[in-house]
Amino acid sequence: MADDGKEPKDDPFADDDDDDDEEVGAAEGEEDSSKKGVPMVGDVTLQDGRLFWAGLWADSEADLAAGKGKKFKYGGPEGQTAAALTQMPSGEWHGYFFNPGDEGDTKCKEKGVKLKFDGDKARGGGENQFGEFSLKGSYDASTKKMTLRKAYLYQDDDDDDDEIVDAEPEDVAAEIAGLEGDAEIPIEELRKRMAAFEEEERKAKAAKTA
Repeated sequence: MADDGKEPKDDPFADDDDDDDEEVGAAEGEEDSSKKGVPMVGDVTLQDGRLFWAGLWADSEADLAAGKGKKFKYGGPEGQTAAALTQMPSGEWHGYFFNPGDEGDTKCKEKGVKLKFDGDKARGGGENQFGEFSLKGSYDASTKKMTLRKAYLYQDDDDDDDEIVDAEPEDVAAEIAGLEGDAEIPIEELRKRMAAFEEEERKAKAAKTA
């Protein structure tokens, strides 16, 4: 249950305007490309005082409608009464989802997923084997159905790439020209140069310790 495209490692829902949720999106049957994350749709039940959320997730609403969803199930706060189905309590959820792969579906467990409710709005996040993620959506008390979108928080930790991007164009051109020049030098000549360089380093170290 991971996005293909990488995003900065911050909450992808942070800049969302809640008013946008009420606006009419794309035409019926047309996928809204602005939506972030994958949809998770399931029913909330109360069993022995504990809340459970079980349903299906997919890469898109179209895939869900086409029957391509994969199962998930989470157990939430305990010690609850029927009132919790009207006003969902904030708390931690633990469960699993099935993730498709080349060799079949894999059961992926998640623990300590936090969800906070404000009216019918839900927001939270957690971490699993794929990384950190955010959750955002809503709970409909009349149907006992909760719909969330899950988006992973990606970060590029490669400092070398940042240096290349920030380098001046003339410096990059000079470095490329130097690499191209080395490629044209015979291997024996390169070996001689490397040996001479190592000898100079050895003499310099010897002079320092003398």
